[in-house]
Amino acid sequence: MKIVYTRPDGGISVVSPAEGARLANSVTLANGTVLSGGPRSVDQFLRRWPVAGAVAQWAETEDEFLARVRARSVPANASGVRIVNDTDIPTDRTFRNAWQDPGSGAVKVDMPKACEIHRARLRELRTPMLAALDVEWMKALETGDEQKKTQVAAKKQALRDVTADPAIDAADTPAALKAVLPTGLT
Repeated sequence: MKIVYTRPDGGISVVSPAEGARLANSVTLANGTVLSGGPRSVDQFLRRWPVAGAVAQWAETEDEFLARVRARSVPANASGVRIVNDTDIPTDRTFRNAWQDPGSGAVKVDMPKACEIHRARLRELRTPMLAALDVEWMKALETGDEQKKTQVAAKKQALRDVTADPAIDAADTPAALKAVLPTGLT
């Protein structure tokens, strides 16, 4: 289980409670040894919970545990706080800053925001290419090679145009958007 909430800036935050943080009164190991002295976090009894064959006598229910984590980890100015299954959180974090919480069901990717994130990544990819072309253009300028200047200018314009590729806005899923890599960048 995870806790999802919307920050005041509109972004989505996800809290993943550590499995070993739930309070237990005791832990019985597979060999019958009982570790007691609770309530304390199960990780204080033994590290790296869960341990194969070990059984905990919980001092709090899962709901109480999540409520304790929520009280400690979710800021007061958060909105839309809810508990979701792990499967409701996208596993691909490529467009993490475009996640939105519809209020029920799975966290979704806001495709218009994802398109802008993708455009920013394309701009980062093209920056060194443009810098290299600037050097070529300057060399052509120094030698007076008008044909080379025209060729370089066309290549630079093609790189500037990669963010206007219609396939970016046509992508209807994050996977389709990730696959958009205009030819000028390959």
